[in-house]
Parts: sequence; C-alpha cells; structure tokens
Amino acid sequence: MKKFLLYITLVWLCLPLKAQQGDVVLCEGFFNPWLEEGWDATGDDWAVWYISNTTFAGGKPREVQMHPDFNFEGTTRLVTPIVELGKYDFINFQFNHSLEALQGDLDARIGVGMSQDGFSWVSIWEDTIRGSIAQSQYLLTFDMEEWPTKAPQFCLYFSGTGSYIDSWYIDNVIVFAAKKNKYGKIDDQDESGFVASRSHILNLKGPSAGSVTKFSTMRKSKNKFSKIVEGRKGRRRRR
Repeated sequence: MKKFLLYITLVWLCLPLKAQQGDVVLCEGFFNPWLEEGWDATGDDWAVWYISNTTFAGGKPREVQMHPDFNFEGTTRLVTPIVELGKYDFINFQFNHSLEALQGDLDARIGVGMSQDGFSWVSIWEDTIRGSIAQSQYLLTFDMEEWPTKAPQFCLYFSGTGSYIDSWYIDNVIVFAAKKNKYGKIDDQDESGFVASRSHILNLKGPSAGSVTKFSTMRKSKNKFSKIVEGRKGRRRRR
C-alpha cells in the first residue's frame, strides 16, 4: 500500500510536467529517509548531506539538506543517477530549494554540473550567492547540442566556505526533455548550452510568492550566464 501511494505521488508530481514540457526522464521527491539507488553525495566532503523531515525547499517531507561543518571549504555535490537523453535535443532541469546564510556576504557559488563518468565535472550553470535565498523553484533550460554525452549524470553543487552557511535545502529534482521544433533552434545560449531566456525562478514563499524572475538579462559570471538571486536574511541556528 505504501509503495502504491508513493507511486501515485510520483505520478502526480511528474505527469503535469510531461504534459507541458515533454518527457520526464528524472523525477525525485526524496520521500524516503535515504538516497534512492543511483543518487550519491561526493566532493570535498560528502558527509554534509542528509535527508531531513522538513519542507524548507517548498515540497513535501522529506527533502535533502546540506549542513556543512564550520571548517568546511571546497565543493560538495548531490549527484543524480545516469540520465538517458539519447533521442532529445534539449532539457529543462527543475528543482526547489532554499538557502540559509549566516552572514550577509557569502561569496559562494551554487550550480548544476554534468559528468560523463561521475568523477570529472563540468559546470553547465552557476550562480554567485551573496546571502540567503528564499524558498524558490528554479527551471533551467539547456540545449544539448554541444554536450559530450547524452547519458550524463548531473549534480547540484555548493562551492564555498561552511562557516558562512547554515543549510541548503533541495527537493523535487526533475529533468524533462524534448526535441527541437522544425526550425531547429531554441534561443541564444552560452557555451555550456544554458538558455537564459527560457529559464526562470518562481518564488514560493513570502510577499512575492508566485512571481517569476526571468533570466532574460544575460550576465557572464565565471564564464556562465547567470543572475544573482537575493533572498531573505538567514537565521543563525545553534550547531
């Protein structure tokens, strides 16, 4: 019965996107108290990732929480299973998240990476964060024409210093894919395939809940087009 309810929940979560955006090729809501088969945590410290019975990212319990040690410095990744994209031309990478900063100027980065072998990673989208990020849903569009593989693994990564951040919460990671139209073109994109004009941020909480921020103004940061997202001020919690 529990498996049936979980199946119904996943169908409810994924099918509306299939109807609107193409085929769902990855859908993970982190409903169990462990990472599902194929998921992994890697990087300079993999032990900073947990399954938390909370909803700070804006989904249903549970969700993934990155809670770094005060002395952490480097890059840590939440890694997806291999995603088969052989017949598709572009994808939309969607996730819910929020980030609680301990100081106003983080000078840290979050991003989405891609790998052919699960060891060597290339950033396909990156954003510099300067403080807390409110509960949001990100939809990032990528043209795969220049990608070296159509069976990649993806990761959501944090790169920075642990003393400046309390937690990063992630939920509802979904990848849905489609073929190009007869004209064979999406929109202008950067060298990683990121299509800023088709990507957006949906605010999920607070006075601006429901508003959409487009990535239509393209600004290069670390050789990637991105937009700085300002969120609510974080609250320091006792460790």
